[in-house]
Amino acid sequence: MQKSIIIILLLIFNLTFGQEKIDPTESLISEFKAELNEKNITDFFVLKRITYGTAYIVDLSDPNSCNPNGIYFTMYAFWKDGKDSYVKKFDNCGRFNSLKLPDSKPIKLYKKNYEKIKSEKVKSYQLTPDSLGKDRLVYKSISSRTHQPLRYFWFFTESTEFTNHFDTYDLTTEKDKPNLNYKSNNELQLVKLNAICEEIIDEFNEKNMFNRIE
Repeated sequence: MQKSIIIILLLIFNLTFGQEKIDPTESLISEFKAELNEKNITDFFVLKRITYGTAYIVDLSDPNSCNPNGIYFTMYAFWKDGKDSYVKKFDNCGRFNSLKLPDSKPIKLYKKNYEKIKSEKVKSYQLTPDSLGKDRLVYKSISSRTHQPLRYFWFFTESTEFTNHFDTYDLTTEKDKPNLNYKSNNELQLVKLNAICEEIIDEFNEKNMFNRIE
């Protein structure tokens, strides 16, 4: 009986370790949250970017390159310390340096609108208006595409923690098949926050300002 229990515990440990090795997202966020809390910083958020179906090429000569287990992702934490705001990059393989932002626009927008962001949901790419069937159920025609870039958010304040996410395809529209939710989706504070962050992230990445520290 004792041997059976030990074997079961080992299997659970190996399974948990294996999952963590594949996707270290939660541990990276938990560790970073603890570091900020030690500085009495409780308000911050994390943006995770994933594009499924894309090949990640490892450059062994690049110290910032990563040989990921599972699907490659990048994450960016935004926070304010005193009068200055910062962003820090993470990926499957660990951390990068923190960079000072030119202004506090991301964290200000979040703190001002976190109640809205908490309840907002990006709606699907809808082709036709809702219709009521004979069975009294509501029907709608939805468009979707695989391997579209996804955005996941973790939000933290002194008293609140919550998550949100969306598929970037649902923010688009096409002339021959317009997205009925295009305008309302892009007016969401969550989407506006993402747009601000994306601009900052893309600029810093293009300038190769993030350097791996672990």
